[in-house]
Amino acid sequence: MRKGFTLVELLVVIIVLPFVMLVLDGLFSTLIRDIPRSYRVMQENTSLLSMLKQMQQDIDKAKGLPESFDEYTTSNKLLLIELTEGMICYQLKDDKVLRHKLTDNQRKNALEKTVWSVPHAKVEWQVWRKDRGGYAVEIQTHIEHKVGGNWEKKMANSHLYFVGAF
Repeated sequence: MRKGFTLVELLVVIIVLPFVMLVLDGLFSTLIRDIPRSYRVMQENTSLLSMLKQMQQDIDKAKGLPESFDEYTTSNKLLLIELTEGMICYQLKDDKVLRHKLTDNQRKNALEKTVWSVPHAKVEWQVWRKDRGGYAVEIQTHIEHKVGGNWEKKMANSHLYFVGAF
């Protein structure tokens, strides 16, 4: 008996092999590209949720949402929250959200700063006002990632926090 493969065995391998390679290509594509991208989205979403939790705590304890304080004025890049122990400022700057206390002593101010890095996140807030007094903050967030040449929005959320809701 001769050792070797029959023509039928070789044809089966030649026909089946491309289908196996297509399945493996999809698996490797997922492992190499999609899983790391999903991990980054989740990390950034965790950072956003941490920032939103701190904002909610500050707004729940707030006395008000003033339009201005010293040289600071509320805008779509700056949010002022008046607490009993002082003024808190949230600022969108260079793919980061900064939270710091506004005090007369600028050295102390630098020590009481919290920074959340959100390079692919979009954060927008709007203060709801009645009779020139702010009573709520609406915050919209989402994460943008480029997939196949197109930008996709992930983890899109809208939050509404009322002053003194505690």
